[in-house]
Amino acid sequence: MKTKVLINFIIFSLTLQAFAQDPNWAYIRKENTGIGGALHFVVQGNTFGNIWTGGYESSDEGSLVRIATTDTVYTNWSTYSDEYLPNGLIYDIAFDSTGIIWVGSEAGITTSGDGLNWTHYDTANTPFLSTNVEGIAIGAGDTVWTVHTDSDPALGGMGYFDGAAWNYYTSSNSGIPPGINLRDIAIDGNDVKWIASNNGLISYDGTTWQHYTSANSGLSADNIWEVAIDDQNRVWALVGNAVDIFDGTAWTQVNESDWPITNVQGRSLAIRGDQVIIAEGSNSRVLLFDGTTWTSEYMNLTMYDSYIDENGTYWVSGYGVVARNDGTGWVRYTGYNTGLPDNFNEDVFIDSQGRRWFANGSGGIQVFDCPSWEVYGPNNEGLFPNPQTLYSTTIGTSITEDADGDIWFAYAGTSGYIIHIPDGNYKDYAAWTTYDNTNSTPWLQFIGELNATDDGKLFALADNNAIMFDKVADTWTVWNISNGLSGPPYSLASRGNAMYVGSYQGIDVFENETWSNIDLTPQDIEHVLDIAFDANDHMWLGTTNGLWKFDGTDWTNWNESNSNIAADYVTAIDFDAANNVYLSAHNTQTWPYYGGISYFDGTGNTFTTFLDGSSPLAHKQVEDIAVDSFGNIWALTQSEGFTVYNPSGIAGFECIDRNLQRTLGVEDFALDNTLEGINYPNPFKESTTVIFMAQDLRPVSVEIYDMLGRTIQNFEITEVSLGKNSFTVTLPKEAKGLFFCKIASNGKNHTIKLLKE
Repeated sequence: MKTKVLINFIIFSLTLQAFAQDPNWAYIRKENTGIGGALHFVVQGNTFGNIWTGGYESSDEGSLVRIATTDTVYTNWSTYSDEYLPNGLIYDIAFDSTGIIWVGSEAGITTSGDGLNWTHYDTANTPFLSTNVEGIAIGAGDTVWTVHTDSDPALGGMGYFDGAAWNYYTSSNSGIPPGINLRDIAIDGNDVKWIASNNGLISYDGTTWQHYTSANSGLSADNIWEVAIDDQNRVWALVGNAVDIFDGTAWTQVNESDWPITNVQGRSLAIRGDQVIIAEGSNSRVLLFDGTTWTSEYMNLTMYDSYIDENGTYWVSGYGVVARNDGTGWVRYTGYNTGLPDNFNEDVFIDSQGRRWFANGSGGIQVFDCPSWEVYGPNNEGLFPNPQTLYSTTIGTSITEDADGDIWFAYAGTSGYIIHIPDGNYKDYAAWTTYDNTNSTPWLQFIGELNATDDGKLFALADNNAIMFDKVADTWTVWNISNGLSGPPYSLASRGNAMYVGSYQGIDVFENETWSNIDLTPQDIEHVLDIAFDANDHMWLGTTNGLWKFDGTDWTNWNESNSNIAADYVTAIDFDAANNVYLSAHNTQTWPYYGGISYFDGTGNTFTTFLDGSSPLAHKQVEDIAVDSFGNIWALTQSEGFTVYNPSGIAGFECIDRNLQRTLGVEDFALDNTLEGINYPNPFKESTTVIFMAQDLRPVSVEIYDMLGRTIQNFEITEVSLGKNSFTVTLPKEAKGLFFCKIASNGKNHTIKLLKE
């Protein structure tokens, strides 16, 4: 008996993959979050109800993406420094009967059985003459068949993998007609392979090749875009303005006389039961058949592929979009509503619950509550709120949290927007409050930084003003050089009930409803770009002439002349739980340009510094820095998204599960390593069985904990057998979500992911 089991072999590298697989570095980018990339040449599903697509950017960065439709979680296997798959357009995806994935791209074919370890086939390790794999199909015995297209048709052909070795058929060693390009492949119930080409339909039954054209068969045209097999074992050939159907004896046709539209230029075809979808390319229309009636819809989308899932939902993929229609209308998934929308960013903020917030120029504001994303901006296709009621802008600027745990975020633009989320419960959209320049102050526009004092006062930098909202009194006040500030404000920092506002050569302090000033001219400090207070209540300044510290008595300066700081232009400062100091800095004013991140314990003149070019840091112009509770350092690396570094190894991303779900029996697993294990079923309702291997009889301790690290269960197994052991985990009262099972013995431990549904 076969059972659907999520493989959970225990590997500690289940974090975001990194620079050359370096476990200390990771990246958050448009291309490796959400659906990734812009070109989606394939949309496909597996038996677990997940949808798969491939994304590709013009910068030669690609990604393979799984969309878990049950909870709309996007898992991304990117090619940006991750090395899961080679760079290249992904054309097709297929799964064998056990769930092993096969990915065809312009760089060859790549496969994985667990989602973590990938094998790549190209001209170097196969007989392939061309790596441009445009179609994949799985035949009897889980044999893999591929079709390859090349600018030289003589190099194109069909690949065949029997689990041990590849064979490659071309026009020179098979019945493939010469001088044609192969586009797609499907395999019928008799294990006959059917190949779509630009010059007819080709079949191969393992012995005989046949070439069907409009001259020798019922094909209405020779230029075939896709081929599919229906549940009656009939072959459907899409020829653009018609579909030719072959039952093995006779040909029939569906064409514009059956459809509600004309001038059809079909490029993709999918069939499931009585349902059919035909997607056009640049004409942006789809034809849907529900078993009785054909209908058409305009998609405003260049489409490349289509699919019908097990629930009868129609899917299409195209330029920048993967869309679905379950009968209630189309929902569009894009790079602007599924992950980080832009690699140009304005702010990174980590709240008290460990959620990461981002502000950028194309998506507005995003929250990454691992593994889920929400995007608040005008391009999010209505999946989430866009709380801008007047004139929307795509530019988000800042996020902060007040002492009550309320989240505040802001947008740029003439209307000025500040959004208030009580208790940080961002999913309670009805509780959000939007402030703009009609219900606050007319000066609320072009908002920059936000920060809040402990007594409920929110400050916003807006143009040359510091605008204050008193949450308790529900009043707005505009502060500038006419009534409190000594100069145009650059930065904000709170310290208890006081707000510090940095300017050119001073700091204005608001406390107890009055302003005072700290004059920085005696120290020759210029341009206070950031202010921060450490655990000892020492004040640190990021300025254009280095890093400064004031301990209440003395000033200390670190710059390029007396230390190995990344640069003198210090843009941001943060601290970790041990009070170590982190900073971002750059020199992009005078050639040669450079920049990076630095950190130290606050004493001496020696930093640990990483510069762009000599480290995996993605860009020299680092504009912001934040340190999370796991010790990950988040660097806003200008036009290259976010670079994440942790000297102890990237941590806290266990929620990103790149394991593949597989249809296997538990008896099929060969567990060879100490404590290596799996659990089944996974996902589970209330209980799941954990199987692990033991190589001695020593007791094994088990800890079950949630995503916040809170222990749910803790027990010891004293009666341990050599080889396979098992125990049951029951979580009847816990909410749905991801849990972890840590198994430890004799100084060794491994962790299994448990998914409760």
